[in-house]
Amino acid sequence: MSETTTHPMPGTRLRGYSASVILVAGVFLAPVALMVVFNSWSAPEPSDYVRMAFAQVAGATVAIGTVVGLVLHRVVRRSPIGEIAWFSAIAVAIVAFQIGVVANAASSLLSRLGV
Repeated sequence: MSETTTHPMPGTRLRGYSASVILVAGVFLAPVALMVVFNSWSAPEPSDYVRMAFAQVAGATVAIGTVVGLVLHRVVRRSPIGEIAWFSAIAVAIVAFQIGVVANAASSLLSRLGV
């Protein structure tokens, strides 16, 4: 008998990056980098508040896209159901948290602008 090796479908590899590296980069590093870049380092004006709120929403969008993309990658790659469930649970938790971040950005923007 000869052994058969299975390879992932073409186009489904993460190109050398592990899922944990992508998760950390997409959920932590990219949103923090956006907040640092678009932060107001002096007394903020109304345009600064808007810029910071948009950066916060953009960071949340990157985080949500990252976890949804990782779950979809696991599904397309036909990973074991336990692994898909684990990534889905992480994705649900992160998406729920990031929706709260977006709501907080909206309410803080309105309060800072005095609306």
